[in-house]
Amino acid sequence: MGQEDDVDPRMEMSIGGASGRTIVRVAGEVDYLTSPRLADGLEAVLAGGAGLVEVEFTEVSFCDCAALGVLIQARQKAQAAGARLRLRGSFQPSVSRLLAVMELTSVLTATNSR
Repeated sequence: MGQEDDVDPRMEMSIGGASGRTIVRVAGEVDYLTSPRLADGLEAVLAGGAGLVEVEFTEVSFCDCAALGVLIQARQKAQAAGARLRLRGSFQPSVSRLLAVMELTSVLTATNSR
C-alpha cells in the first residue's frame, strides 16, 4: 500500500505556474484531516524557491481552523524566505465567514487576484 492509498478524497490539490506565480488550487474540504497534505504541498512550493504563491480557494466548500493555521504558517515561512503567499478566490460563504470571524481577510487574501 503506497502513500497515495491514504490520501483523503475529500480534498483535491494541484500545483502549477503562470506568469511568474505558483498557483496551488485546492478543492473540497480542508480540515484537520486534509490540511497536513496542504501544508506539505505549500512547504514543497516554498522550498522550491517560489516568489509568489497564490492559493486558489474558490472550490473549497469547507475550511476549519486547522486549515487556517496551515495558511498562516505557510505565509510566515514565505515572508521569512522573501516570498509572498496569498489566498485568492470567490470564497464559499462558510469560508468567507471563517476568514472574517478570525480577522484574517486582509492578512491572507489578495487585493488583486488578476
